[in-house]
Amino acid sequence: MKKEFSINVISTACGVMPHTIRMWEKRHQIFTPKRSEGGQRLYSEVDLDKAKLIVSLKEQGHTISSLARHSLQDLHSLLEVINKEDSESEKMFASIETKKLLKHLANFDIGLVVSGMQHLRLSMGVKEFIFKIVLPVMHEIEKLSLKGTYSITQEHIISTIVRDQLNQINLANEGPNTNRFALATPDGNLHELPILIAEIICHANRVSTNYLGASHPAECLGEAVNAIKCKTIVMGVISSAQWNYEKNIVKYLESIDKCLRNKVEIILGGGCKIDLPNFKNIENVEFVSSFEDFDKMLKEIK
Repeated sequence: MKKEFSINVISTACGVMPHTIRMWEKRHQIFTPKRSEGGQRLYSEVDLDKAKLIVSLKEQGHTISSLARHSLQDLHSLLEVINKEDSESEKMFASIETKKLLKHLANFDIGLVVSGMQHLRLSMGVKEFIFKIVLPVMHEIEKLSLKGTYSITQEHIISTIVRDQLNQINLANEGPNTNRFALATPDGNLHELPILIAEIICHANRVSTNYLGASHPAECLGEAVNAIKCKTIVMGVISSAQWNYEKNIVKYLESIDKCLRNKVEIILGGGCKIDLPNFKNIENVEFVSSFEDFDKMLKEIK
C-alpha cells in the first residue's frame, strides 16, 4: 500500500510553511494531491521527495517557476550536478590556499604562513581543515623537501606552525578511561604530529582520548596503559632516519604485551601490514595506512 502524507507532514519534512506548499500547488502545479473523504490534501511519496529537492535547489538560488516544470528525475540530476560543482569548487579553493601557504613558506614569509593558516582554521570545519589544508600541505612539503625545493628548516617551520594551530583546536574530550583511546609512538619514534592529528580526528568523531605523546619505552607505555585501563592504543609508526617500522615494531609489541595486565587492541597508523606473532594480551592489531581510513574506522565503531 502506497503511503500518503498530510500537508503538515510535508511541511515539517521540508521546513516550509503549509501555506507555501499550497501556493506551489496553485501557482505552479507542482503537486496534484488527492483528497481525503474530509477534503484534506493527501500527498504521495513522490510529492514528498519532490518537495525536498525543490527546497534544496531553491537554497542554491533556483526559482520555483524554473523548477516547477521538471520531473523528479530531472530534479535529482540537477542537484547532483550542483553538488559535484560545489565539490570541485571546494577542491579548487583548497588547492589555491595550499599553494599560497607554500609560496609564503618558500619566501620565508612566516607571518603570512601563520596568519593564512589561522584564517583557514577559523573559517573551516575541523575535519575540513585537517583533510583539505593540513594534510595536503604536509604531503607537499614532504615531497618537495625530498626534491630539495624546501629545506629542512622550512619543513620544521611549517610543522611548528601546523602543531600550534592544531593545539588551538578545542573539542570535547569526555568519557571514562576504559572507552578512551591512548595515543603514543614507540621509543625512538619522534613523529608526534601524526598522533596529534589522530587525536583531533578522534574528538571530531566523539571518541575520547588519553594523549600520551611521543617516544615511549615499551615498559613505560605498558605501565601507563595499565594505570589508565584503556582498551585501545593508537600508535604512530611512521618510519624515519631514527626509527624503522619493519625492523622495530614486532619486538616493541612483544615487549608491551609482556607488560600489559589487561586485554587491549592496537591500531598502527602509518605502517604497512606485516605478519605478527600471537600475543597474550594484545587481542588484535589493526593496520591503518591513512588518516582517511582512520576517520572511516572511527565512524564505523560509533
